[in-house]
Amino acid sequence: MIKKFLFILVLSNTVLADYNHNKVDDFINYMYAEHSYSKENLRLLFGEIKSQPRIKKYFKKAPERTLTWDGCKTSVKNCTNYKKLFVTKKNIENGIIYWNQNRKSLLAAEKKYGVPPEIIIAIIGIESKYGERTGTFKTFDTLASLSLGPNKGRRAKFYRTELINFLLMCRENKLDPRAIRGSYAGALGMPQFISSSYRHYAVDFNADNVVDLWGSNEDVIGSVANYFKKNGWKSGKPIMSTIMHKESIVKYLDNESKKSYKPKTPYKVFLRNGLLSDLNVNDNTLLSVIGREEREGKVYSFGHKNFYVITRYNRSRLYALAVFSLANKIKQYKSDSEALNL
Repeated sequence: MIKKFLFILVLSNTVLADYNHNKVDDFINYMYAEHSYSKENLRLLFGEIKSQPRIKKYFKKAPERTLTWDGCKTSVKNCTNYKKLFVTKKNIENGIIYWNQNRKSLLAAEKKYGVPPEIIIAIIGIESKYGERTGTFKTFDTLASLSLGPNKGRRAKFYRTELINFLLMCRENKLDPRAIRGSYAGALGMPQFISSSYRHYAVDFNADNVVDLWGSNEDVIGSVANYFKKNGWKSGKPIMSTIMHKESIVKYLDNESKKSYKPKTPYKVFLRNGLLSDLNVNDNTLLSVIGREEREGKVYSFGHKNFYVITRYNRSRLYALAVFSLANKIKQYKSDSEALNL
């Protein structure tokens, strides 16, 4: 037993060269004290860990950081735009196939949570191409690298919390933490939930007593819908609406679009400033202004509460625009194809 323990320590010193050993020891002690996690099991896990130096480059190249909606930043060479990356013909076609294959679960999720099928489908399509790409990084190694390595500040603190949730998630769901793979940021399964989201929002939607976000489309669909519902999704309410305005107030629009995506300004205030929605909106409805770069120039829309809810899944304006656009395309093309078959 002593020899085994010494071997683990030696191995840890070798493969954890990029880690702060005090952080690792503190983490093991914390998991034991707060969650009754086996110290020996944790030492075994850390003894097998491999650092993930390539993660940094993936964070730097994240499309939300490097792309514009319909064009590239001048500092980035040879890149596509965010719209073309996700709102593709293949994503639309496969989204329709996914809808047809999972119609029953999508309708059940809409009935229970109030989230329309096209939104759920767009999320799954953007996150993992409908389960085709769920990630190849060992999640334990990834989260340990991001939380217990040289990183400091908010990112390290965030990923330490995710590492805790990951280990608890594995224990609660009888999963082997060494076997799970995900994205470079620690996102998991078809909906790419981070570990804390898995624990808070994942549901056993097919009632088989197992929550499976890798192989069960029913659980994936129900979990995405549950996530949106618990973050404030308003059933039957719009996501965005077109702003009608005079060219002379573009500067005002641009300033408004730089504010929070969270709708805080009553529609009547925008009305007084010359902005009109193409939808019938109550004067007291809270809205935000969302700007985007289209080929014809800058375009502005009102962001409603549901737009903000999408940004709770991924806190990016571009991401929410992609979900909105892909969802609309999937719904439109599906309706068109059904009409042709009548």
